[in-house]
Amino acid sequence: MVIGAGGTGGLIGAYLARGKKDVTLIARGQHLKAMKESGLTVKTYGHTPFTIKGIKAISEDELGDQKFDIVFVTVKAYSLRDILALIEKACHSTTLVIPILNSLGAGTYLREKLPKLQIYDGCIYITGYLSAPGEVSQNNTIFRIVYGFNEESSKNQKERLIMEEELRECGIRVKYSSVITSEIFRKLCFTSAFAAVAAYYDKQASDLQIPGMYRDLFICLLEELYQISAAAGFSLGRNEISESSVKILDSLSPDFTASIQKDLKQGKPDEREQLLFDIVRLAERNKVKVPQYLKIAQYFGYTPLN
Repeated sequence: MVIGAGGTGGLIGAYLARGKKDVTLIARGQHLKAMKESGLTVKTYGHTPFTIKGIKAISEDELGDQKFDIVFVTVKAYSLRDILALIEKACHSTTLVIPILNSLGAGTYLREKLPKLQIYDGCIYITGYLSAPGEVSQNNTIFRIVYGFNEESSKNQKERLIMEEELRECGIRVKYSSVITSEIFRKLCFTSAFAAVAAYYDKQASDLQIPGMYRDLFICLLEELYQISAAAGFSLGRNEISESSVKILDSLSPDFTASIQKDLKQGKPDEREQLLFDIVRLAERNKVKVPQYLKIAQYFGYTPLN
């Protein structure tokens, strides 16, 4: 089951369904209605669109007593509290629950609230968004899931290997990591830095892909993230953060924008807490000065700890 059928969850569900896997999407509103009527269409930059007819998409109320072996949680971090009962209802004792959202603390939060479940930490490398009801768009072909605990674990190893094999069969790269907090931070480096620049100046990928002030600020933010990483003991090299993030940036379709921009323009809840404020808080806890991040965070309402 995939909870949340937007850019991330919709693409996971579509790839799995195209690979003939048994996957159910939890969705709502016009998006759910469109999927039930016409299926789910995927548009990938540089590729021919495809549509999954008859994809299993239901509302939370339609779940009934179904239990699932794997549950991917792909909602925004601010919605986690609202889906706790849904997660608990959909799981049996050995269900693997994998949150893959823009948050360093999502797994910890879910483990605290649902202590009887097998909940991992995770992140995903993908650039997708809900482009229309019944349609998700992917802005490049990067598609990789990283999940795990901050330790080696043999727990649920058989189930994990089956899941990983099925994901790979469907074109989704996946790996288990015993340093998952570092992996999540590494992923957040691109997402956070891009969102910060794009939302602050209201720019799209093309504006950051060419030399100039926006690209320079993006690279400056990546350096501040490296300083945080070093102080927090995440063991990420400067090039791991900078080069990989610039590579992702330059692979995007030129019209790509951050989801926080769309949410701000539509007056919806947004991820400024996870993408901006939490980064500055982490810097403050580790006594790292991040002047550019602080400036942008304060613009969006951040209040320093001191």
